[in-house]
Amino acid sequence: MSLPYILYLVRHGIAVDASAKVSDAERGLTADGARKMTRIARGLKRLGVSPDVILSSPLRRAEETAMLIAEELTPERPIEMQPLLAPGSQPADLLKSLRTQRRAHHIFLVGHQPDLGELASYLLTRSPRLAPLPFRKGGIAALSVTGLPPRAPAALQWFMTPSQLRAIGRGRRA
Repeated sequence: MSLPYILYLVRHGIAVDASAKVSDAERGLTADGARKMTRIARGLKRLGVSPDVILSSPLRRAEETAMLIAEELTPERPIEMQPLLAPGSQPADLLKSLRTQRRAHHIFLVGHQPDLGELASYLLTRSPRLAPLPFRKGGIAALSVTGLPPRAPAALQWFMTPSQLRAIGRGRRA
């Protein structure tokens, strides 16, 4: 029997507000958003999470989130841009693209809402609309699957809010 794959779905941290001066793709994290994502990454470290690969949406706020996670958990591994994590992509297309990651068993997917919630629903139920998870900015879900791309429904291992992960990072109860 092969080891399961764990997909960590990560919503980007708090980003600057949309404006006429900055395109949506260029919206980066706020100073507070970066600080909170660093604390979230510390929580992941206390949980013993170590990604084999971090795939990020090409939008700046997701890339900055992925970089902060990588700095804390796996500074030696580069982040890979995955265009299918940008808003509006289909869950099935993203999951098919994971074939290239079969050697990685802990895969971080850094993206956006509502897409991540729909991806979680698709993994769990085969429908993006049946049970979408309500990701807050910086929220993370861990789902186990038996293959890439998954052929059977995923199992939800955990789903945590940003405040829970930050509390774990501080060594406190959420």
